[in-house]
Parts: sequence; C-alpha cells; structure tokens
Amino acid sequence: MSENQNNLISEEEKLLDLPQQLTAGDLSEIMDISPAEVIKELMRHGVMANINEIVEFESAVLVAHEFGFKVLKPKADKQKSLKSELDLASIPDSEVILRSPVITILGHVDHGKTSILDVIRGSRIADSEFGGITQSIGAYQITHLNEKITFIDTPGHEAFTSMRARGAQITDIAVLVVAADDGVMRQTIEAIDHIKSAGTPLIVAINKCDLPNADVNKVKTQLVEHDIIPEDYGGEIMCVETSATSSKGIDDLLESIVLLGQILELKVPKNVLGQGYILEGFLDKSKGSLGTILVKEGYVSVGDYIVAGDIIGKIKSLTDGFNRSVKNVSPGAPAQVLGLSSVPKAGDEFKIFKSDKEAKKYHKSLSSTKEQVKSIIRDSENDDDENKFRIIIKCGTDGSVDAVKKVLETLRNEEVAIEITHASSGSVNENDVMLASAADAVVIGFQSQIEQGAIRQSRANNIVIKNYNIVYEMIDDLTEMILENKKSETEEKVHGIAEILDTFSVGKTKVAGGFKVVDGLIKRNGLVKITRRDELIHQGSISSLRHLKENVREIKSGMEGGITLDGFNDYEIGDI
Repeated sequence: MSENQNNLISEEEKLLDLPQQLTAGDLSEIMDISPAEVIKELMRHGVMANINEIVEFESAVLVAHEFGFKVLKPKADKQKSLKSELDLASIPDSEVILRSPVITILGHVDHGKTSILDVIRGSRIADSEFGGITQSIGAYQITHLNEKITFIDTPGHEAFTSMRARGAQITDIAVLVVAADDGVMRQTIEAIDHIKSAGTPLIVAINKCDLPNADVNKVKTQLVEHDIIPEDYGGEIMCVETSATSSKGIDDLLESIVLLGQILELKVPKNVLGQGYILEGFLDKSKGSLGTILVKEGYVSVGDYIVAGDIIGKIKSLTDGFNRSVKNVSPGAPAQVLGLSSVPKAGDEFKIFKSDKEAKKYHKSLSSTKEQVKSIIRDSENDDDENKFRIIIKCGTDGSVDAVKKVLETLRNEEVAIEITHASSGSVNENDVMLASAADAVVIGFQSQIEQGAIRQSRANNIVIKNYNIVYEMIDDLTEMILENKKSETEEKVHGIAEILDTFSVGKTKVAGGFKVVDGLIKRNGLVKITRRDELIHQGSISSLRHLKENVREIKSGMEGGITLDGFNDYEIGDI
C-alpha cells in the first residue's frame, strides 16, 4: 500500500460524525481518548463539564480538532426552527414586533476585537449628552440608521460559547475580526468552527487595513479555504474593511449589521411577560446583588418581579449599558438589574411576573423539581460511600474557593464520588490536617501557604498535602490520585454474572458487547473478568455501561445492556 493511501486511510479514520447531543464521556469514547484529557480540553475552551454532562456540539467540535479529528458538518435542527416559525405564524402581525439583533465579536487575539467594541461604544458616549466613559455592564445597545443594535461587551469565544454551553442562545449575528496583516490564525479558525457549529449568521471585519503590510485579498483567499466565501468572491458573506485606530469602516460595519438584522427579521410576540438570559452576575459592596440581563421577548420594567434560576426578587432599578437609569427594557436590549435576592448565574434563564404571588408560585415549582432531582442523586450515591474521594480545600483568596470547587466538579464521575469535606480561604493549618485525618481526606491548597505546624502534623498522621499555583497541574495530580485511590480500594468480590449475546461497533475503534445479566448485577465501577470456555481471557475496568442508550450506574439480573471495556474489543457470543 502506498504512503498516499495510508494517509487517506488516516484521514478517513480521523473523520467523525458526532451526534448533536452527547456527553463528555460519549466524546471520550468516540475518540478513544481518556475522559480526563477530554475534560481538561473542554476546560481550556471555557466549558466546565463532568463526564456525564451534555456538551454543546460546537465545544465537542473544538475538542475533537485539538486531538486531530475532523468533524462532519451537523444537520440543521429544522424541527426546532420550524416549530418557532409555526408558533409565530399563528400570532397576528399586530401582535408581533421586531427586536434588535444581538452581536458577539470573535477572532484571534490582538486582531482588534476589543478595539472595535471600544470605538463603537466610545463614539456613542461622545455623541450623547452624558460625559465620560462609564463602567460597562457587559453589554450595550446603540442606534445606527434608526435601528437598534445590541453588542455583547466581552469579545471572544467565552462570550459566544459559555452561554451556549448552558443552553442560552443569545447571539444573532457573529462578527469575525481578522487582521489584514496577520490573516487567518489558529484562534480565527477556532472562532470559525464556533460560528459554523452554532449556525450563526456571519459578517467579517477585516481590521487594521491602514497598516502598510495589509493584504485584504490574502485574507479573503484564506477565508475561502475555510468555506467562508465573501460576496465579491461569489459567496454570501459580507466582508467590511475596518481600522479601529482611525475608525475607518466602522460605520460600514454597523450598516452591514443593520442590513443583516433586517434580513433575519427577528420577530417576537408583543404582549407577553418578559424573559431572557442572565449575562453576568456580581456582588457590589454598596448596592448588593446585581445582574446583567438580556431580554429576548416581552418587556421588563421597574417594579416587576423576577425569577432567575434559584433566585427571586423585585426590580428596584434598571440601568442601561451607558449607566443611564431606565424604566423599561425592550426585546433585544440589555440592562443591569438591582433587587435580586442573591447573585445570579451567567446563562440562567429569567422570567418576569407582575405579582409577588405569581413569582413565588413559579419559583416554588422550580425548587420542587430541583429537590426531586437532588433526592434522586442522593439516593443513587448513598450506596457508593466506599468510592468517595474526600478533599479539603484551602485557597489564597475567597474568589478562588468557588473556582477550585468548579474544577473539582469536572473530575466527578460514576466511578468515584468526590466529596469536599471543607473549603475556605487562608493558609493550610494544623486543624485542616486533623480534619483530614478524621475524614480520611487529602488537603489541597491553591495559591495558599502551608504552615509549619501543618507540615509536622501531616508527617505524623500520614496525610497528603498538595499546594498548586497552576490549575492544570492540580487537575493532573488529582486525576492520578483518584485513579490510584480507586485501584487501592478494588476488592475481589463477584457482584454479578452476564453473558455476551451480540457485538457492535462504537465509533471508529471501539467494540461494545451486548449482554444479559444472568445473576446479581453489573456495576459501572466494577472490575470485569471475561472467560471463554472456562479460560480467563481478559481482566480490566469498564469504559461505559448502557441500558437503552442511556449511561447507567448498574444493570440488574434479567436485564440487557451494552458494555465497552478499557483495552478490549475481542468479544465473542457466549463469553461470560
């Protein structure tokens, strides 16, 4: 076989057809890459997910690319868009209004994303009667050619993908910024992948066109190589030449956005209660809990009652992106809300109610549903106490504590339950070590100090203390510690017996065994021995366990399921 043929085969094997909905574990299995590596790569792209959480398609594509895979273009979700069109079609034109488009700016670092946003926002502040640049609330709305446009004031992948990772579809138009001197770079390609997989309409801003070495034609040719075809190359993508330094082309860019927004006809029902998404949430020392909202439909007014995720409140004030107090916020517009009971989470949906009674009723129904889910999770974890990995966290700052907790959540899986025994800021002290000794825990410090007394106590009690300054080093070490802990607790005990009834392929390299449990139960975190005609042919851990296409913790006697094993594909019908 020739080298070229080998290359073709390699290319074919690296081509993935990913489902629109999949978990981090599914992605790991399809690529045959360890779950820890997949989770770490997701984190590098701003997605915090554990092995069993659903991952947005665009995030899965980016991770696949990092591991050298190419992904087939997804089929459009016509059912969802058709339903939306039918819903609006049933409403009379008099009851429908057009909302302003929401814009996110993406592109390679240093290509001018922030500069373009600053020029757009700064010019509007200068044009207004309000002097001075005020602190941004994370989004702002301007008017151009008598049309309103909303900009998400945090450029980059985070603004575009972190919301989508939570299911929040906030962006209507993406502006891809490419520097005319550098051309298409690695992060430009990442941004293109984000935009394509989201199916978001696109405008390209070719920035820094005033530089001596600017080459607009080179940029357009590079874009064509990534299936972004400019209008003057026979395609449909508007490309605008800009310079954030001189403000050249900024009005042309805004005009293009207005035109595309008109083409999209972003219709929303008129007489409905306001709803949308939380863009940011933070605690102000003087004002209390604040949240930046983006209204998707309906209106939001001072005095309304708001429910956002787990929190509830009455809106005391609304502030726009230029720090001006407003009484009402219309569809497509952002605002900062004062009056929330606690800090809201970015990506959470919010709903507006006109009475305290209605808001509390809705909030109670949400809380009831979440408690039922938590109860199910607690019940499912009660019988797995032997697989708990306990951790005590000490961080240099209060803000780091929650961040480290979120990182640890990404390491949680069906095999090992991570339990945070204690978490606080400050140095690692003797009390932390004594608590670790009593709870059989390890002590993890992040950008913290370790007191000498704690070191002495840890030696006397054989307690592990680790301190980190870099998050990825912490992840690597903890992953290894968890795996070692799992190995040390493995016992030789037969929990169940199953017979292989069939085999089938999973992805490009994995083979799964279809089985029926004939006695006991098969546990996801168990060790498996496969025998063939009374001879042991394999021993190892379970990679995945499924029942009716669902990932499960166990399968009981009399039930059927599918199993994949680490490092084993050679099943035969009749294997035990």
